[in-house]
Amino acid sequence: MLKVLPVTASVGFVGAILLLLSQLASCASKDSTVTAPISIRASQYWDGNDGPWSSFGMQVGTPSQNVRLMPSSSGNTLWVVLPQGCIVGDPSNCADLRGQEFFINKSSTWSDIGLYQLGLIEESLLGYSGNADFGYDTVTLGWQGDGLPTLNHQVIEGFATKDFYVGTIGLTPHAVNLTTFNDPQLSILGALKNESKIPSSSWAYTAGAYYQSPKVFGSLTLGGYDTTRFVPNNLSISFGADLSRDLLVGIQSITTDTSSSPLLSTGIYALIDSLVPHIWLPSEACQAFEQAFGLVWNDNSKLYLVNDDMHNKLVKQNANVTFKLGPSSTGGSTVDIIMPYRSFDLTASAPLVRNSTRYFPLKRAQNDSQYTLGRTFLQQAYLIVDYDRSNFSVSQALFPSTSVAQNIVSILPPGTSTTVPTNNHKTLSKGAIIGIAVAAIASIIFLVSTTTFFILRRRRKQRAADPRYEKAELDTVRDTDAELDNKDTARDPIGELDTLESRPELAASDSAIGKHEMPDHQVKASVYEMPGAEVPVPELESPPVVTPSTSHAVARSRQDHG
Repeated sequence: MLKVLPVTASVGFVGAILLLLSQLASCASKDSTVTAPISIRASQYWDGNDGPWSSFGMQVGTPSQNVRLMPSSSGNTLWVVLPQGCIVGDPSNCADLRGQEFFINKSSTWSDIGLYQLGLIEESLLGYSGNADFGYDTVTLGWQGDGLPTLNHQVIEGFATKDFYVGTIGLTPHAVNLTTFNDPQLSILGALKNESKIPSSSWAYTAGAYYQSPKVFGSLTLGGYDTTRFVPNNLSISFGADLSRDLLVGIQSITTDTSSSPLLSTGIYALIDSLVPHIWLPSEACQAFEQAFGLVWNDNSKLYLVNDDMHNKLVKQNANVTFKLGPSSTGGSTVDIIMPYRSFDLTASAPLVRNSTRYFPLKRAQNDSQYTLGRTFLQQAYLIVDYDRSNFSVSQALFPSTSVAQNIVSILPPGTSTTVPTNNHKTLSKGAIIGIAVAAIASIIFLVSTTTFFILRRRRKQRAADPRYEKAELDTVRDTDAELDNKDTARDPIGELDTLESRPELAASDSAIGKHEMPDHQVKASVYEMPGAEVPVPELESPPVVTPSTSHAVARSRQDHG
């Protein structure tokens, strides 16, 4: 809000306008740095050979090529499937199954860097690996017509390995270091924040739920969160000390409503990682799941496969599994994330298995470095990550009807108290700001002019009524005004005065100036010669000068281990 400063007669037009322009510039500057979060619409597809999962659309290259990707909470680049990812023996629709391929030779803006290993750190501990052709290219968020930002010179990793069946969107703001640590490249989130396209280095994500009726797509927001997609709580968890394990959460217990025995009785720490689909738990916890749900481990596929009879039994049982989470593995504030059996009812397809088969997304961890809550968990959990404050929150996910509009809320940088618009509101255009500025300046000019007019008018009246401001009168045939001057002024000698009557010299007086009158007696008509010396000029006593007072306005660099 603009503050109109008090205007007095001593504030000139230029001063008032400069003050106003200064305030307008300050407001415009603040508005220009306040941006709404970006909500990337789901692609409307369910992808993956271990899901199905709700994917998100992106455009890569020039001309743009559409690809469907999964959010990666641990990545900082864009991963796309290359044509080499679909070979002889793969399904005829392999490219579509993998979210579409990216053709490097069809992009005029591709700049090749070279062949490197995929940027994997924690995932390599789970057995994932692969190489990628790295390069720079143009990236546009969302589909054509979504009106989302375009980023130039983004690091792209083109891969073929089937360890990851669909490409990914890296969500961390950490810079990418390839051949040297002295030339870091901005990540997608880092570039968006650097170009003031989002209000902060933050994001929020939930994976969606294919098992819901109707199906509910995932939600991805950069720079904020969607209040319609989660149950709020007051739990905030600080980042882990290890940069690659920042989203480390304490699992204090895991229970199910079909058994009195806990599935996990001793608390552990686990990494939330949306790049992988499974939940990795200690062997003891996996054995408890096997007993509670009748699961059988398949050594060939390394999965808990579920046949039709077991599936029907579990659906009828309709068990819920509750994860009690907190900043610590024991005690303190906690939040419960409830997962129905249907959220574990996933489908594996080639090349994981020969034929499509239901499976339970649980994996046996060999040590605590493998404890992981993957994408399965994020079907029922809503994750908000704030890199500016180095903390995150986990909440129970909600599945609103398609008739419920998003309610996107910005995550502001630390120290910012100004409310910023969501993507449901528009900021003022530059034209509107200029229009407001012109109108405000015109108002100030009018105010100053009107105030000055009335002040001067009042002072004229005051002078007219004050005898101190009367003119010194001389009884001459020709009226002569006495000069108002406090300095001695050289005057030309007064020559002869041709007049019928002669007047004697007027004596200067320090007394109040009044009218000097000639004596009553008659003087002979003759010419009196005035002396050649300077004649003292009667001085008027200066009235007190009132000077109005003027009011013054007191107005994380990530080192890519890949």
